[in-house]
Amino acid sequence: MENILKPARYINSEWNAAHKEWDSAALKVALVFPDIYEIGMSHLGTKILYGILNREKGVVCERVFAPWLDMEKKLRAEGKKLSSLESSRELKDFDIVGFSLQHEMNYADALNALELGGLALYSKERGDNGPIVIAGGPCAFNPEPLADFIDAFVIGEAEESILEIVNAVKDRGSKSDILKKLAEIDGVYVPDLSGSRLGLRVQPQCPLEQYSSSGHESASQEQSREDENASLHGHCKIKKRVVKDLDKSFFPTDIIVPYIQIVHDRIGIEIMRGCPHACKFCQARKIFHPIRIRSVKRIMEIAEESVKSTGYEEISLLSLSSGDYPHIEELAGKLEERFKPMGVKISLPSLRTGTFEEHEGMATLRRAGLTFAPEAGSERLRHSLNKKISDAEIIEKSRTALKSGWRKVKLYFMIGLPGETPEDLDAIARLAGQIKNANLSVSPFIPKPRSDFEREGMDGLETLKEKQRRLFSAFKSHPSAKNIRTDFHSAEMARVEAVLARGDRSVGGAILKAQANGARLQAWTENFNYTLWDKAFQETGIDPEKYLKKKEDAEILPWGFIE
Repeated sequence: MENILKPARYINSEWNAAHKEWDSAALKVALVFPDIYEIGMSHLGTKILYGILNREKGVVCERVFAPWLDMEKKLRAEGKKLSSLESSRELKDFDIVGFSLQHEMNYADALNALELGGLALYSKERGDNGPIVIAGGPCAFNPEPLADFIDAFVIGEAEESILEIVNAVKDRGSKSDILKKLAEIDGVYVPDLSGSRLGLRVQPQCPLEQYSSSGHESASQEQSREDENASLHGHCKIKKRVVKDLDKSFFPTDIIVPYIQIVHDRIGIEIMRGCPHACKFCQARKIFHPIRIRSVKRIMEIAEESVKSTGYEEISLLSLSSGDYPHIEELAGKLEERFKPMGVKISLPSLRTGTFEEHEGMATLRRAGLTFAPEAGSERLRHSLNKKISDAEIIEKSRTALKSGWRKVKLYFMIGLPGETPEDLDAIARLAGQIKNANLSVSPFIPKPRSDFEREGMDGLETLKEKQRRLFSAFKSHPSAKNIRTDFHSAEMARVEAVLARGDRSVGGAILKAQANGARLQAWTENFNYTLWDKAFQETGIDPEKYLKKKEDAEILPWGFIE
């Protein structure tokens, strides 16, 4: 592949990749990750679905990733289509095309994948013979920005619903018949079967609802809606799917081993799902609630099988807050006893400050870097977020980690939080300055759907930039400045992300316009183009402030129909 930066992203035949008989299969599924190979191959959810589907008799499941800019240029120049890795089949040859929506900045890449794959972008323009396009993942908890392009959304965890979806599509029939079957599956939202007006969505898969011009329901309309809900036994709301028992749920042990290094190039074992904390800004906690624990026995079985089938020499213990796993010391001890003689290392991706302790049994977990997330600089602001960690605790735990063999500590902070003052910004610099070898990541606060702060507003662009300047100045003037390394997340990117995260269906037009004008891999700093997005919003009549402002209690949220 001449002039292609990393050809190994596209060559197939990695260890443990599934190659099943195409012609005899009753159903073909393409799992599309709308980012490049190294990112998509690191995604646990894709690995789980790939394993579930390829263990199913009569089902072929193959992978598709977004091409890097050089490969897209080559495809378009040669008139070729985006195709699957395993058999080089075009998207139109599959029965189901499934997207994993992990980040709003990949929305344009999802549309681009459809276009490169030779499919019509709008759902209504894809006929009976084309694939059913489905999407899931965290971003599906507000499906409306992509609702004109996606046939059905999986809300919640897909380990169980994926086979129900397969059975609904397997017998084909007309597209409308398939969509009706999908709408009957718990946790599946079919936009085409939803009533809408004013770009709002309150009663999906129900008759058209009427709203006042303000977007609020009148009293009579509200009563009518409640009566209708009662008569329909609550089926107008979409309730997320939840896997009840992680020990009984499928988990892949023969994951694909890539030829090139990927972002998370190791065995990843999910030890717990959900989080025991109630941080108000956190979307993930609400999405993955309730807490479910995988047993030490089952984790050890998964680890044993995974090492044998992959040859990896590192196991990462995954969850939203791995330090809160109730049996972490027992697990760490058993993993060290079993795998240290084999040269297999054990790592944690991140820890809450309050859960890090210096224990002999956790010696095997010491790695190059440890991540804590104070989120705010002052104790007052942290407590308002339900993040009840003192400055003394953060400093003590960080110093303990560095003394215990961790080489550096990374701290996550946000700016623009509700109730934030200039003193809270200064407190970030003071706190970081007391920790040797601290790397800071500072991101603008985005009031994400499904979080406790979903109705809060977001700071304007200039306000965020001024806060970044103030914080940078505070770091520079601090006596320990040489020990503080800071990464400021782009305020412009955060602004676009927020509009896409909080948008209604009308925002889809701006996403399409941005894609048509060249938006590619916008989650990558080197590719992000704020001017392109600003122009797309203007050309489609989208006012970002409408989506970034604080929402009143009576105001209908585009994602409000999801429970």
